[in-house]
Amino acid sequence: MIYWRLRVLMADKKITNRELAELSGVHTTSISRLKNVDEIRQISGKVLKNLCDGLSRAYRKRGDNQIIAPGDLLDYTYDGDDLNI
Repeated sequence: MIYWRLRVLMADKKITNRELAELSGVHTTSISRLKNVDEIRQISGKVLKNLCDGLSRAYRKRGDNQIIAPGDLLDYTYDGDDLNI
């Protein structure tokens, strides 16, 4: 399973939907929808890049020079073998 960590990264630095929208160019409604899911089903590369850019800018504004990469937004858990051999 792939877990979506946008909510965690935003909460860690107290980033609001509005601030991330301003820094990323992603609409606040889209951020709200993306933030409130645990499993991400599909996201475009452009939106993923914009979210990473916006989060990196927000972190930098808070004195943290961490660059947020796509892998930071995802957490993978192996669900086990589901092959019937």
